[in-house]
Amino acid sequence: MRFLFLNQYGPPDRAPTAQLLGEVADGLRAHGHIVDFVSDAADYLASQGAGRRLVREFIALLRLAWKGLRRERPAVVLSGSSPPCLAVVAGVIAWWHGARSVHWAMDLYPELAVALGEFREGWLSRVLGEFQRAAYRGCERVVVLDEDMAATLRGYGVESEIVQPWVLEGRSIPSVQSSPRTLHAGLPWRWIYSGNLGRAHEWRTLLEAQAILERRGIEAELVFQGGGGSWGAAREHAAALGLKGCRFRPYVPERELVATLLESDCLVASQVASARGLLWPSKLALLLAMPRPMLWVGARNGACWRLVEGKDRSACFEPGDAEALAEWICGRVSSGYALDVVTEFGGGDGDGLARLVSLLTGEGVGAEFHGGASACCS
Repeated sequence: MRFLFLNQYGPPDRAPTAQLLGEVADGLRAHGHIVDFVSDAADYLASQGAGRRLVREFIALLRLAWKGLRRERPAVVLSGSSPPCLAVVAGVIAWWHGARSVHWAMDLYPELAVALGEFREGWLSRVLGEFQRAAYRGCERVVVLDEDMAATLRGYGVESEIVQPWVLEGRSIPSVQSSPRTLHAGLPWRWIYSGNLGRAHEWRTLLEAQAILERRGIEAELVFQGGGGSWGAAREHAAALGLKGCRFRPYVPERELVATLLESDCLVASQVASARGLLWPSKLALLLAMPRPMLWVGARNGACWRLVEGKDRSACFEPGDAEALAEWICGRVSSGYALDVVTEFGGGDGDGLARLVSLLTGEGVGAEFHGGASACCS
């Protein structure tokens, strides 16, 4: 069977969506299928924070549509959700080729753009939303990343399958070990936020908590590693707070990522509350699998909150709750780091890749692929 994959970023780009789609393609090829990629040849890291985003993404949609219409006829068109409204374009391409359309919703637009203030709510957002929801209903399957996203789509009358992202191949996770930092006196307790820092990610609470720690004389170091649309604003706020123990450093090469995370005493992921049910942080799968405690800052009792809450020595806080977050860190520091060894890893989905390949091929899923979308909230 021939598959056509559509996404703004494709392998070997470092974008999480490109890497995940690349591994799905490898899984399908291992089963004897043919996979054809159509991407916009964009560079994920270079495009972060770039201006004129709406224009850039509209042009990307046009390019993807033109390329997709000209490709050899596939049996299945699988679309990601970048650029926004790609499901609409994918539906047209699938109709043109007489193929089935499957949408893998990494985020939900235009709702996310409206929630983050990137796009004004009005007649245009409503029209785009109706087009997008019609595209969902026209898909043979819609795949989402967590229960919150499934609930959002269910409100539109769209049932979906849940497949949580997995740890990418090649990211070797070591067995449980204590941090070498705990063996050396005089090192500050380090917590790290690694990856894209965009509008959907909560960073003020982290900086405010670091400010509280410094006022209390707690030796803690907050590290931001990566880049993104909110990088500049976060740096400015850190400077305004007069933080001495806050570091900003660029993305590290992929082969060095796990090692840099292991050099820290705690791993951080965050999301603004308004993004609940519209986005799943791509970094979360790796952080859940690492032998380090985690901090989650996001909407209370959301799907991501529950995942992190199930991980050993980890904690969750709502945006703005900097005092409670700082108090938790004080407890870790006063323990002499003795609790910073994780032995239970919570709710990661190690079978996500195999499940998605099965959903695409109809093998062993419990529902025929040709029968349309069905609910599977696991």
